[in-house]
Amino acid sequence: MKLHIVSGFLGSGKTTAIIGAAKILVGEGLKVGIVTNDQGRYLVDTAFFQRAAFPTVEVTGGCFCCNYQDLESQLQQLQERAQPDVIFAESVGSCADVVATVVKPLSRLRRLDSVTSTTFSVFVDARLLRRRLLDLPMPFSEDVVYLFDKQIEEAGLLVINKRDLLQGDEAEGVAALARDRYPAKAIRLQNSLESGEVLGWLRALQRGAGTPPEDVLEIDYARYGAGESELAWLDEQVTFGVPGGLGSEVVRDFILELLRRLEERGAAIGHLKFLLESKGRAVKLSVPTLRDSNWISQVPPLPGSEVSLLINARVQIEAEVLRALVADALAAVSARYGLHPVVSEVVAFHPSQPHPTYRLP
Repeated sequence: MKLHIVSGFLGSGKTTAIIGAAKILVGEGLKVGIVTNDQGRYLVDTAFFQRAAFPTVEVTGGCFCCNYQDLESQLQQLQERAQPDVIFAESVGSCADVVATVVKPLSRLRRLDSVTSTTFSVFVDARLLRRRLLDLPMPFSEDVVYLFDKQIEEAGLLVINKRDLLQGDEAEGVAALARDRYPAKAIRLQNSLESGEVLGWLRALQRGAGTPPEDVLEIDYARYGAGESELAWLDEQVTFGVPGGLGSEVVRDFILELLRRLEERGAAIGHLKFLLESKGRAVKLSVPTLRDSNWISQVPPLPGSEVSLLINARVQIEAEVLRALVADALAAVSARYGLHPVVSEVVAFHPSQPHPTYRLP
């Protein structure tokens, strides 16, 4: 069984690449399993993969490194349940030091004999990387940017994703800058919405481009923890009863209202993920750090009289303020449409200091 560990900063397009790759491999006759991971308990990505009919397990309440035993257990469970030929394991978007705390323990402790090879890819939004390499202002604090830098530094294969969101020759320019900055690193420029380019990523992994580095990352865990804790997490489950045909309009206006309130606060978005469900149809929407209007066109018609919305938010702001802003946006849209939403789950918190189960040299 091949294991592909996929890391990279919040909103870099990891999930899109994984589901595209999984569909390609299933089309080639292979069985694919997926492991999701995040700080919260109710994960949009897990629900998204499951509704796409991929065998999926999750490691919640912290990153793989701090929940290593759970990761091993979930991998074993997935192997027993689905007998996959390939597993994709997507780490928390604010997780770093993956080689020493996940890749090396999986290889050296050898508790999972079914894993025959492991690759390690790190995804990065081309627009954020361009800003960083050109020393332009970043939307996050110095400690959060420290995490961003460290993820890139330890990449086995660096995937510069979302190249389609840059203009003209900017994408090739950022790839050239990255190759100058990291001359020993395998680097790939990609648009994960294009199946041909996702196939190219898979073929690169098969050729050995994602071989994990031998050297472990030099990282300041106090600073790592500080950056992690600055990014508040929120889970929320909301159900709207809406007049027929207005579901998509309500969802769109709610997200716009939330974005406006976050912008007024100067809050940097790591990611906003939404899983919409209506009449048995499920659609995932993502609004990343450097947002554009693309997500608006992804809000599908929702003809049902009830819409369920699962929210995962990671934002550089106080957790209780984030919770209040979501509540205020929901109240404003509800008043506008005369709705009475039901909130069944809401949790907001700051992640604790990371304490890896193992850290092998």
